[in-house]
Amino acid sequence: MTVYFIVLALGLAFIYSLRDGLLVLQNRRDAARAARLENASADIIPQSEEYCKRFERAS
Repeated sequence: MTVYFIVLALGLAFIYSLRDGLLVLQNRRDAARAARLENASADIIPQSEEYCKRFERAS
């Protein structure tokens, strides 16, 4: 019976440590994605004169 409780406790400890690790990984990815979105929003309108003076015909 004690072996059963020990195995159960180790299994629960493993599951919770795995969950914590996955949450850390998800938070890192979310932070990286948010940083990329902040940088991408600045590049929507090109600031170069070369692009401002050029007109292209849509066809």
